[in-house]
Amino acid sequence: MFPDGIPKGFRTMSIVDFPIRGEACSVLQARDASALSGIKQPGVAAAIWQREPAPEFVNWISGLPPDKLPKLRSLVGADALEGCIQAACSLAGTPAGPERDMLAGDIAALGYLMSEIMETPLLHVRLEAVSTNACRRFHVDNMTARMLCTYRGAGTQLTQPGTEAAPLSVSQGSAVLLRGRCWPGEEQTVLLHRSPPIEGTGETRLLAVIDPAFDYKPEGRLH
Repeated sequence: MFPDGIPKGFRTMSIVDFPIRGEACSVLQARDASALSGIKQPGVAAAIWQREPAPEFVNWISGLPPDKLPKLRSLVGADALEGCIQAACSLAGTPAGPERDMLAGDIAALGYLMSEIMETPLLHVRLEAVSTNACRRFHVDNMTARMLCTYRGAGTQLTQPGTEAAPLSVSQGSAVLLRGRCWPGEEQTVLLHRSPPIEGTGETRLLAVIDPAFDYKPEGRLH
C-alpha cells in the first residue's frame, strides 16, 4: 500500500534538530518502518516512518463521501485489529474492495508495530473523520506515547516552543510515534504537536490514533 521507492541498502535516516541534554525534542525521520523504534533513542521526541500512499488508494479515499469514512473507538488486541477496522468500515458503508482491505491491513500493521515497541498486547484505537479544528493548540500529550497516521487530508503538525509559526507537517500516509509527558526516564518531552487547522476549508481528514492500552483514558484529543 505504501511503497517507499528506495532500493534495499539505500535507506535514509535523518534527525531534525539536536537534543538539549535532559530534553527530548528531536524528530527522527526515515523511509523505513524501523524508524519508529527510534523513539527510544536519547533526545528523540518523535519518530516518523515517511511513506507515500499508492495513487489508487489516495484517489479512492479522497473520493469517499465523509459519511462513508469509518469511525472507531475501541480497546482491541493487535491481532484482532484488522477485523475490527473491517467491521467499522461495514458499519459506515465504506465500499468493499482492495483499497478498503489496504486501509484495514495497514492500520493493523501499525498496531502490531506499536504493540511491539511499547511491549503491550492491548491497544486503544481511534479512527476519526475530522472536519473541524479538533485540537488547534500545540501541546504534549499527558500519556506515555501515541502513534498517529492521517490517511486522508493534512497531517499532524510538529514544532518546538517558539517556532509555532513554522511547524513541520507530517505527510499523508506517514506514521508518527510521539513521546508524551509520561515517557519513562529523566528526559522531559518538549516537542509540541497539534491537529492542522482545517475548519471552514471543506476538508475532511481520516485520522488513526493508536495508544497503548495502559494509557487509555475515556476522553482524548485528536491530532
